[in-house]
Amino acid sequence: MKFRFCGEGDCPDWVLAEIISTLSNLTIENLEQLSDLVALRICGQTFEESKIKSLTSTLTNEGKTAVACIHFMLINAARYSCTESIFGEEIQQLGLPKDHAAAMCRVLQKHSAGIRQTLMDKAFKINELQSVRNITSPGKTPPNYTTLEIKISQELVDGLPKDTTHVVNISRDQAKALLAELKLARDVMKKYENKPDS
Repeated sequence: MKFRFCGEGDCPDWVLAEIISTLSNLTIENLEQLSDLVALRICGQTFEESKIKSLTSTLTNEGKTAVACIHFMLINAARYSCTESIFGEEIQQLGLPKDHAAAMCRVLQKHSAGIRQTLMDKAFKINELQSVRNITSPGKTPPNYTTLEIKISQELVDGLPKDTTHVVNISRDQAKALLAELKLARDVMKKYENKPDS
């Protein structure tokens, strides 16, 4: 079955499972509040983990899968310009009770414009690279290797967006080749930046 809020595609099995086993078991008030918090987080506001935990205290995984499911549903409904009425009908078809669906529709109506704007602002910025720092240390870094600290903004970890830091070792030959390729990519992009519209 095809769904408008899924871009006229099938609903992922994990979302269907979460709707039936998790979202349906929340109270209507808790689902609406949780959806509102997720929508605010999508729009760039601070994620209030203590509130999330209190709203999902009856669920397993500290509500992480419920948050991931709501995140998917709201993001996609906004991305594909799904109206509240169609969204409500479709999530009811997937097993969400009518009053629960109405609660999610109210949240979508309230935040869809903000979510769409956030998606436009952050286009091509999934797992956005924030910084790369050389932290090579004699005695800790293997010989002929360079140690890099890579900071990523809003990487999805267990279904929740978090700022993360990764430390990787890369051979010096690979580092030189990577740097040369990045410089080449930058030069190509600069040509397109300066190219007048046709």
